[in-house]
Amino acid sequence: MVTVRAESLDLSLREVLFLLDRGVRAVQADHGLAIDGIVGPRTRAALDALLREPVGLPRGKGMFVRSVKHVGSIEAMLARVAQTGLRWLAFQGIWQYADKKSSRWTGFTGHAKALRAAGHACWVWGFPWPGREAEFVEVLVASATSCGASGVLVDAEAPYLDAPEAAPRLMAALLPAARGAGLAVGLTSYGAPWNFPRFPWAAFTGVDFAAPQIYDIDNNQGSGYPQRSIAAYRELGFSRVIPAYPTFGKTAAQLTALHAAIAPPDGAAVWWDWYNSTQKPFTWNHVRDFDVP
Repeated sequence: MVTVRAESLDLSLREVLFLLDRGVRAVQADHGLAIDGIVGPRTRAALDALLREPVGLPRGKGMFVRSVKHVGSIEAMLARVAQTGLRWLAFQGIWQYADKKSSRWTGFTGHAKALRAAGHACWVWGFPWPGREAEFVEVLVASATSCGASGVLVDAEAPYLDAPEAAPRLMAALLPAARGAGLAVGLTSYGAPWNFPRFPWAAFTGVDFAAPQIYDIDNNQGSGYPQRSIAAYRELGFSRVIPAYPTFGKTAAQLTALHAAIAPPDGAAVWWDWYNSTQKPFTWNHVRDFDVP
């Protein structure tokens, strides 16, 4: 039997062709084309538009923002961005739960537009819950387009360990919606994927970049941990990897060591997060002194 490597899954050629046929038919249905699985000129154009590489991928240093109240006034935000050399911020748009109403954030639009006016980029991120894909996509994409964001970030973690079948549904809804709006799409998740074999990594490899959370919360992964994390993400099929560093749980010496362990391989890095930096002010200077090649 012929077997091909499809991300982290071993699939027979028959299975790969079946999935390709299903994918083509889904694209045809979304675009009102004849649903026959045949890739004619119009279907090819739809596929090219869906898979085209977006502009505006993250460059330089970025930081996650959980709430705009943490950054203060627009003037204070811009001053801190200038002081640290940050080039982009990712504002939280939605956090979903299993059994209660989602939390939504809408007050960052003015800050995001001011950030862009100052020559920087903004992103919108969200935490999805299986089974609530429609709301997640609607809120995330609408929030991003309303503030002129470059793209969206999906913080997919524990909920998908027990519902791996929901990950393809999420991405099947998000990727076309984001592409149609001219938005790039990123994933941020566990920094040590070898510890999470049940996580549906393959379902997310259609994103434009991944940001592994190399926080090393217990400070016990060793100096080679960042390299292992990035290599593992590459092996899973993520071609562009942006390490996500912490601004919590570290002494100055530990943060220095983590920053020195590896240079970002794809021209960008991001930190979690603004609030934690306000709680540990020494981290601001560490972010300032970090160089992205």
